[in-house]
Amino acid sequence: MTRPEFTPQLSADEFLRWYWLKEELAAFCRLLKISTAGSKPEMTQCIAAYLAGKPIAVKPRPVRSGAMPTQFTLSTTIGAGWRCNPALGAFFKSHCGNGFRFNAAMRDFIHTQAGRTLAEAVACYRQSVAPGAPKTTIPPQLEYNRHTRDFYENHPSATRQQVLEAWWAKRSRRAG
Repeated sequence: MTRPEFTPQLSADEFLRWYWLKEELAAFCRLLKISTAGSKPEMTQCIAAYLAGKPIAVKPRPVRSGAMPTQFTLSTTIGAGWRCNPALGAFFKSHCGNGFRFNAAMRDFIHTQAGRTLAEAVACYRQSVAPGAPKTTIPPQLEYNRHTRDFYENHPSATRQQVLEAWWAKRSRRAG
């Protein structure tokens, strides 16, 4: 069975049975003239509510405060509303090595630890990638990341191509 085309006449149940990219969900929201704000699961629920003829809950956007500096040092204090952007990533690469990536622990630290220093963030990162460190939970909206982690756990010698093939096969299947 192939995924149906999205139309305003699609039932909410049928819509929820299929995998949709966030970009597709945003396009559906624009088509339906509803807000594109929010995470992928929030957009999905808004679209499903619309298709079911139910009221759509409007969630206020968080207020971002404090501009990020253009230069960082280990003693720089993390501000409220900071983003994990390329400039901050470059700073961390210079202190943590070229393998640095904003993993879940680091994203959480930057987003929730305003007032702490970048030296503390570096320590958090190093602890998060140390051998034996507990795995973090991948949020539901990061479906591809969860698929990749699970696939490699179940198929340790898999190639990147096999991960991608499994992902596309999973995406094209009906969920329920």
